[in-house]
Amino acid sequence: MKRSSKRFYLWSMLGGQAGGIILLVMGLFFFVVAKVLSDDFQNLSSASMWTLAIGILLILLGCAAVLFGAYICYILLYRAWEAIQDGHARTTPGKAAGLIFIPFFNFYWVFVTMYGFAQDYNRYIERHAVNARKLKEGLFLAFCILFICGMLPFISYLAGLPLLALLAVTANETIDAVNALPVGTANQ
Repeated sequence: MKRSSKRFYLWSMLGGQAGGIILLVMGLFFFVVAKVLSDDFQNLSSASMWTLAIGILLILLGCAAVLFGAYICYILLYRAWEAIQDGHARTTPGKAAGLIFIPFFNFYWVFVTMYGFAQDYNRYIERHAVNARKLKEGLFLAFCILFICGMLPFISYLAGLPLLALLAVTANETIDAVNALPVGTANQ
């Protein structure tokens, strides 16, 4: 297994998520300014039109940044599960990263992919006598709970920032865990 670049994964995931959210908020601000500059969106002045166009551009860039950050998260999830495939893992890398996209099923599946990864990784290093630090399973369980809270209406506003912080911590732990495995131990 090739080593994972912590800098790339963390900056891409967190930069994409945080930067995307900032761009989305800025885009909404430009929409409000465009509304203030005109009485309604049907009779827009030239300044209102440009302000609205900038708002739309910022929102599109924000969506692209959030999607890029999420894409990198799923690549890391795939690579993490790929690293511990020895016939005892509870799921495959493709299922781990793919089934999380199924609505409502993902409320359950996040526990399999995140909390289950911490459990399976810890069993993996015991089975193979790898001299590596165990993952803190409670941390990954907390991520799963916040992930679900982040998808619920109104609660998501409270869970967003802690979820982003916990994403950084769990991603950092996952990268360190995968990099601690000896090269070539998977699939044995």
